[in-house]
Amino acid sequence: MIVYIDGENAVHQLADAAKKLGLIKHRQGLLGIDIVGFLKDLLKADSLTVRYYTTTLRLVRTDPILEKRSREMMEWSEVWANKLAQQGIQIIKAGKLKVRDGEACLKCGHQESIFREKGVDVRLAVDLLVDSEEDKALIIWSSDADLVPAIQVAKRRGARVKNIAHKDFLNWAVAKQCGEWQTYTDKQLKELIKHAS
Repeated sequence: MIVYIDGENAVHQLADAAKKLGLIKHRQGLLGIDIVGFLKDLLKADSLTVRYYTTTLRLVRTDPILEKRSREMMEWSEVWANKLAQQGIQIIKAGKLKVRDGEACLKCGHQESIFREKGVDVRLAVDLLVDSEEDKALIIWSSDADLVPAIQVAKRRGARVKNIAHKDFLNWAVAKQCGEWQTYTDKQLKELIKHAS
């Protein structure tokens, strides 16, 4: 069984749900969680190969605010990747982080720059296809609908594909294409965070 974690997508699911529940204030509150143990428990699996897909980060020097934000992201990413690697998770750096203009504020018109990953979903999709074969169990932790075409091909090749996501972040297009899906609940998330403390 191989689990493909769409890095930022999965971290946003975890962090947003945990913040909403008042379990953490910042994503640093996730640093102690046992992702592999959580996945084994969730999927009722004795052993897993877990791959975490993330971007290559670079310092943005075009603007002092973006430089500060990109430095913080780089620091977080390095610590987080080390924590995951200590659990035996394979870290796959693919794509780049790009700076894009965000949505303009409806009241004042201010437009804050945002960071967007580019290329992570493509690498994950390619690996999914390379690994797909008859009766192989492939698990995708993502809500990114860009993965739907790769899921279709992997299933045609005979793989069993399952989608996992937090109950509030399940993307029905992805889940239905997989044909199997499983959500984790706020209660399970509370247990995960509690054991991290």
